[in-house]
Amino acid sequence: MSRKLWLSTVLVVIGLFSVLAGGASAKSSHAGATGGTLTVDLLSDVDYTDPALDYLSTGWEIEYATCLKLMNYPDANGAKGAQLVPEAAAGFPKVSNNGKTYDFTVNAGFTKFSDGSPVTAANFKAAIDRDADPKMQSPAVAFFSDIVGSSKSPVSGVKVKGNHLIINLTQNAPDFVARMAMPFFCAVPTNLPHDPNGVLAPPSAGPYYISEHTPNKSITVKRNPNYKGKRPHNLTQINYVIGNSQAATYLRAQQGATDYAAGGIPSASYAEAASKYGVNKAQFWVKPQLGVRYLAFNHDRPEFKGAKGALLAKAVNYAIDRKAILAQGGYLGGKRTDQILPPGMAGFRDANLYPLKGADPTTAKKYAAQSGVASGTGIEYYTSSTAASAAVGQIVQYDLKQIGLNVNIHQFARAVQIDKEGTRGEPFDITSEGWIADYADPFDFINVLLDGGNLHASNNNNVAYFNDPAYNKQMNSAALLSGAPRYKAYSNLDVAMMHDNPPWAATSNFNDRILLSSKVGCFTFNATYSVDLAAICLK
Repeated sequence: MSRKLWLSTVLVVIGLFSVLAGGASAKSSHAGATGGTLTVDLLSDVDYTDPALDYLSTGWEIEYATCLKLMNYPDANGAKGAQLVPEAAAGFPKVSNNGKTYDFTVNAGFTKFSDGSPVTAANFKAAIDRDADPKMQSPAVAFFSDIVGSSKSPVSGVKVKGNHLIINLTQNAPDFVARMAMPFFCAVPTNLPHDPNGVLAPPSAGPYYISEHTPNKSITVKRNPNYKGKRPHNLTQINYVIGNSQAATYLRAQQGATDYAAGGIPSASYAEAASKYGVNKAQFWVKPQLGVRYLAFNHDRPEFKGAKGALLAKAVNYAIDRKAILAQGGYLGGKRTDQILPPGMAGFRDANLYPLKGADPTTAKKYAAQSGVASGTGIEYYTSSTAASAAVGQIVQYDLKQIGLNVNIHQFARAVQIDKEGTRGEPFDITSEGWIADYADPFDFINVLLDGGNLHASNNNNVAYFNDPAYNKQMNSAALLSGAPRYKAYSNLDVAMMHDNPPWAATSNFNDRILLSSKVGCFTFNATYSVDLAAICLK
C-alpha cells in the first residue's frame, strides 16, 4: 500500500514464510453478528483523517472503511482481495485516444454520503481538484501528474458529463486505473474545504464515516446510515483510543479491553503472543506485505549531496549491521535486504549489493575516506518514539561511529516524524522509514519515492530528496512501458541506483503482525490495506 509504515507496528518481513503458510486461513465470512463497538488502540495519532492528505498505513485502514472509490479491492483474503474491481463505477473505464483518455461511468444513485447528499461524478472530480490545489500540498501529486492540467485546480483534464467522469492524460499510463483506486481519489463533497491542515471529520460515502477526531486522543468511526453498496458493514461503531503504550495495549488486548492492537505490541512480546495464540488461527495473525524498511539519506544536506555524497551513502550501506537492525523487530519480523524493490514485486532481482549478515567496516571506511567527510562530522538522525526504533538508532549510531560519524538521535511521535521529514529544509541527514505498496507495481516504489520531479515544500514521499536528472529521465521512461520491458527497466533502475548513487540504505522487508482480542470474528486481511475494518464482526 503505501505508503508510509506505522513503524511501531511493523518493523520488518517476508521471512519464515513456511511458518506463516502453515497456519489456518482467516475466516472471511461477512455474515457474522452485526452491531457492537470495536475498540482499537493506537500508539500515536494518524497523520490525517482527510483523504487528500492521509498517507499513513493506519490511516488507510480507516480510509478503506470510509471511502467510496471508482475502483476498489474486494473485502477478501489472499489473491482475490488484490484484484481490482469496479465500486462506484459501473465497470472498468472505456479507454481511447491511444490510452490517454479514460471514461468512467458512475452508477447514478449508487449510494449517499453520511450527511445524506448524493454521490455523482462531480464528487470524484472534486477529489482530484482538491488534491491538485497547490495549497493542499497533497502527497497525491505523485500519482496524477500525468493528468492534463494537473498543476492547477480545477484540473482542466478532468471533465464531468452527466454521470461520466472523463480524464485526459498527457501520455499513456499502464497503471492509471490502479492509481485511481487509492483513497486520495475517493468521492468527497463538492463543497469540502481546501484546508491544508485537513478536515478532521469529512462526510464519507463508504460503509463507515468518521464522526469525530480529537487529535492525539481519539477517533470515532460510525456506520454510514445512507450506505447502499455491497461491502460489509457489520459493526455499529469503531472507537480509536490514542496514546496507550505498546505494553499497555498488549495487556489490554489480552484482557479484552481493546480489540485490535493497531499501534503494535512490544517487539519482545511477539514470540509470547505466537506461543499463546498460535499463528494465523484466531487472534495473532502474521501476513507478508510488499514493503521495505530503509534509512533515507537527505540529499539536500551537504554530507549526501553530489558525487562525494554518493560515496558516503555507499559507506553507510557497508557500515550498518542489517542483521542486528532486523533483530530489534522481534519474532517473525522478516528478512534482510539491500534493495529498493521487495521480493515478490515484479522487477525484483536479488543483486547482492551490500553485506546482509553483518557490517563490513573495512570497506565502509574506504568509501568514507573517498567521500572526504571529516572525522567527527555530526549526523542528525530522525526516528519514531518506540523502544525498537530507539534500539535501531543506537545500532546505527554505533556502526557509523566506526567510520567517523557522530550520530545524534532525535525521536518523535510517528506522525510528527513524518511531518518533519516530509518538509523540505528540515535539518536531518538520515531518517528511518518504511513503505508498503499502494498497489503491486514498481512505479509505486521507485517513481513515488525517488523521482526528484515531484518534490515540493511539504508532505514529500521522497524524504531522501533524491533528484538525479539522469535517473528521473529513466524513471519517467520506465513508467510508459508495460509488461516485461517495464519490469526489466525498473529492475535495472533498482540495482543501478543502489549500486552507483544510493538514495537509501535498505535494511529489511517485513510482515504485518496483528493482535486481536478473543471477541473479534470475521477477520479479513486485505493485501493493500491490512485489517479490513468493514468486514470485522464481534462474536
